[in-house]
Amino acid sequence: MLECSNKEDDADISKYFAAGNDACLINIFLPNGAPDYVESEIKIDLDDGSSFCLSPADLTIRTDADAQASNYASEFLNYKMLFRIHDFVHRDEIDLFTYFEREVFPYVKFAPVKYWKKKPDGTLEEHETENAKQIWEFVRNEIPKSSVNKNGDARFPRVKEPEYTTYKNIVNGFTTELQSLLTYINTEGNPILQTDFEGDFQFKLELIELEPYKIAAQKFTPPKFLLKLTVPDFHGASPVPRPQSFLNEARLSALGLSIRFAILKKRLQTAKLKLALLDDFMISLDMNNRDVALDYVFDKVTPSYQTIILTHDRYFYEMAKDKIKRKGQSASWKTYEMFEAFDDETDPINSKPKPCIIEDKGKVNKAWALFRSKDYASAANVIRQATEKLCKAYLTRQERLNANYDEVNLVERINRFIQKATLAGVDINILNNLSLYKSRLMDLGSHHDIETPLFRNELRKAIETLEKLKVATNNPDL
Repeated sequence: MLECSNKEDDADISKYFAAGNDACLINIFLPNGAPDYVESEIKIDLDDGSSFCLSPADLTIRTDADAQASNYASEFLNYKMLFRIHDFVHRDEIDLFTYFEREVFPYVKFAPVKYWKKKPDGTLEEHETENAKQIWEFVRNEIPKSSVNKNGDARFPRVKEPEYTTYKNIVNGFTTELQSLLTYINTEGNPILQTDFEGDFQFKLELIELEPYKIAAQKFTPPKFLLKLTVPDFHGASPVPRPQSFLNEARLSALGLSIRFAILKKRLQTAKLKLALLDDFMISLDMNNRDVALDYVFDKVTPSYQTIILTHDRYFYEMAKDKIKRKGQSASWKTYEMFEAFDDETDPINSKPKPCIIEDKGKVNKAWALFRSKDYASAANVIRQATEKLCKAYLTRQERLNANYDEVNLVERINRFIQKATLAGVDINILNNLSLYKSRLMDLGSHHDIETPLFRNELRKAIETLEKLKVATNNPDL
């Protein structure tokens, strides 16, 4: 939606809502004319009472100055961006120009330029932009043939004509602005790499012009650039000629994050919405660098940005939640679990998939949400997980081991939990209920009759029991 604020034409946006268009993004299970059809809409409500909205009937986001500023101020980072930085074979130089075209230019401002663009009727229309992507697209695309030769044929401008001078100035300005951006990244990114990520090397981004532009009467050749990434120093040794082969994946990913975080510091600092959306951006980092990257996000990004972190990695999810808690930032965050469900959980093959989103307030809350959505098998599994978590929190490490120092099975852990909780004065009736439901619901192979009223009733009572134990054992995270 924020990217749409910088589109040049409404048609560049409406295609996302047009059924039959390859770019269409609307729900394929809700075709226009269906009984439950609703018009697609994206909306963000802001704290000041205003909002950003995008729908087939409302494309005004394209000219919304606040949305444009928010697009320039925000960061969208995923693992694909990091992979592109080191997705090169050994024989190649690392050329990041294409990476910058896709992942940097759309969100960066350069000095504003005026340029011309041909309209559908063939006439030229003047535009002004400071968007780096639009400036580059003008530089690399064939400029309009603005004049005619003596035979009346359209031709490109000559050296001394104003259109040629305009193009020359735009190319020079683009090159100067990009050089300035690279200098900033080199200056700001290396301290991030070496201080925050404890990197033991330096990087350098360098712009090289491979071919200058050429404009003849009937032929246009745009300039070609190489954006070279090198490692001039590794532990004080000589330059590394092929970083993609010499550095391991964790170092390359730390390098990539340092570049992205440096660019983030260069972004527009004033906007209604400053969003940092980080989508599985640590998938190739080792544990130490994950810890460092999370510290950077929580200490230096979240104070200025509304931050959304997405991951499919359960371990990383728990790691992030734990770090949020230890930093005393729990009140500032909400955690959700998102997974695929079906209209009819008893017949997933013939049902339509739908998203299931549950605010993560612990296993007991999740079990209730699944129970209310009638996903009884999943609710029973979560009850088992909640019971395991309860026993682990209540019993010491030694109390969970047998004589051979192996961890005892869940049934035995529950028995030991009941014994210890009884001595601590926990209501014996609640503990007896836990003992009653453990065999019936903890056995994952006993869920063949999950649709029976008896099973559902036992499931409900088991969740109620865990909810009471959550309070009785002072375990609010259960």
